[in-house]
Amino acid sequence: MDQILKYVEEQGISLYDYVLENEDDSFVEFLYKILDAMFQSVESGLKKEGTIQGKLKLKRVAKSMFQQAQNTRREADRERLFISSYAYAVAEENADGGQIVTAPTCGASGIMPAILYYCYKQLHIEKKDLIKALAVGGIFGNVVKTNATISGADGGCQAEVGSACAMAAATMTWIYELNNSLIEYAAEMGLEHNLGLTCDPVGGYVQIPCIERNGYGSLRALDAAMLAKQLGYLRKNKVSFDAIVRVMKETGKDLSSAYKETSLGGLAKEFGL
Repeated sequence: MDQILKYVEEQGISLYDYVLENEDDSFVEFLYKILDAMFQSVESGLKKEGTIQGKLKLKRVAKSMFQQAQNTRREADRERLFISSYAYAVAEENADGGQIVTAPTCGASGIMPAILYYCYKQLHIEKKDLIKALAVGGIFGNVVKTNATISGADGGCQAEVGSACAMAAATMTWIYELNNSLIEYAAEMGLEHNLGLTCDPVGGYVQIPCIERNGYGSLRALDAAMLAKQLGYLRKNKVSFDAIVRVMKETGKDLSSAYKETSLGGLAKEFGL
């Protein structure tokens, strides 16, 4: 990421311009396709009720959360409930065999759509601007994928939800029209504060704690962008995104295999399925 940021500064281009330099002519069309697929997964999940397939018999709650958001008077609570309902909608779709976008993985697929759909519906950001934000978030995901891992089986949930949180934080900070340093700051926080997060799905299903973590991760992404916006001008962040990626990789290596998708430890063991 340091090399990318140095390059765009020297060339006088944006991070989105950097993406276009490294993709073919069909990439913008592809971004629209991905954005629409994300939105469809949100909207599909918000319409459904009932129980998710599998032994856990977990009830779908995204639709009810969305209705609660609509009926909530306090603006701060309402906005966060909207975001959570969008994340839950996609995560429930994933758990129930619906179509989602792996951004960066199935288990963390609700976080990026939640932020993007929130920007579209509540902030009224146009799709032509959202695809740019999506592309910028993707840079950070690719940096993690290239230099560490996005696999829960390899690095624990920090590699999935942590990476998605970093991507969504960068996405949101781009929407805020902040500079590259603050975009990096937000993404770094998104990953840093998920360090050590274990992957311990109950019964082997991507349901508990995965669905809840998508809602939580989307809110963390929003918070990271807000903190970068408010604090970034007060002092320079001393921890680079590259440093956090290295730390995440080493932390993943140190995690016991029981906490990396095997359902042999942590919450999965406690639940006793």
